[in-house]
Amino acid sequence: MTLTALAQHLAEHVSNAATQRVEVKVLYGAAVAFDRRLATVPTARTEIGEALDELVRAGIVMLPSSPKYFDRRETPPLPMWVRRPPRERQARARREVRVWPAVLEEAGRLASRDDEYAVLEIVAAFLRGGGAEHPSVPARERSLELFGDEKRLDGLAMTRLFTSGALTLELLRCHAVPIPFVSQWVPGRADPRGTALLIAENHHTYTSLLEVIRECAGQGGPGRHVGYGTGSQFPSAVLTVPLLEPRPERIVYFGDIDLKGLQIPAAADLNARGAGLPEVAPALPLYELLFQHAHRRPADRVAPDLAGRASQWLGHLAEHASAALTIGYRLPQEAVGYELLSSHLGILDLV
Repeated sequence: MTLTALAQHLAEHVSNAATQRVEVKVLYGAAVAFDRRLATVPTARTEIGEALDELVRAGIVMLPSSPKYFDRRETPPLPMWVRRPPRERQARARREVRVWPAVLEEAGRLASRDDEYAVLEIVAAFLRGGGAEHPSVPARERSLELFGDEKRLDGLAMTRLFTSGALTLELLRCHAVPIPFVSQWVPGRADPRGTALLIAENHHTYTSLLEVIRECAGQGGPGRHVGYGTGSQFPSAVLTVPLLEPRPERIVYFGDIDLKGLQIPAAADLNARGAGLPEVAPALPLYELLFQHAHRRPADRVAPDLAGRASQWLGHLAEHASAALTIGYRLPQEAVGYELLSSHLGILDLV
């Protein structure tokens, strides 16, 4: 049968409810949210009652069998709750006993659905064919080989076979590949402190830094990589630093003074150190310039303890950054733009 729009909305609300029994006062509120007219019209109770009757006739809900569970303080009476009908239990077909390679026994005990068994069959065939001896390749390459879909492993990695540790990318001889950041090498003189990679949080600042560093290199400044960290991608993307040539010996970062702008490089620093890469250090001369030429923008206040932890990465500027976060303002890095940088070329030699 075709339900009215209100009845259809209530049916969806019942279907999505966490419990089998749903209080009608909750459905009443859902009805008013769906049709604001019901908040004031005298026929609201009648219309909602009729919608509930539609759900009963459609077999979507059951009403209480006892009159004591009806609210009769107003007309018409409404049930205090409705209940989803019990679902018929389907007998599970007995599954044939499968023998898995030893490394898949835990996954075999965990699997209970056809789609999970299908994944294990593919993995088992890969291992029986000598897969353990294959070199580790990017995950999407292995995913295409095994499942005919380069993105299938992306989804499988979130399922219980993987989150439990029963299956791993290592077992499939593949690895995740972080999204690399945009980077350009600017040739220049050798830097006695080592080849640097300067990362900007935002792409407009990246463009200005790239132009000014090219000018600086043309006047005898050091060669370096200039990169755009792609915002919150940088903690993962920093792991692709070894792909750059010449390989950076220093990683310096310049971003906004706000909670996210400080948490991103701090997280990237932890990831870099864990992978044996250079630390991600703040580009202090640029941050000092940002504080000197700040454009304060309003922001949500940050609790002092959280602001303090996030600001620690900034070293001697941590106190200034923490104060900005707790007072409730941020400093966009775009304040250190092309014109300001062009008038302070000497600072770039210090970064």
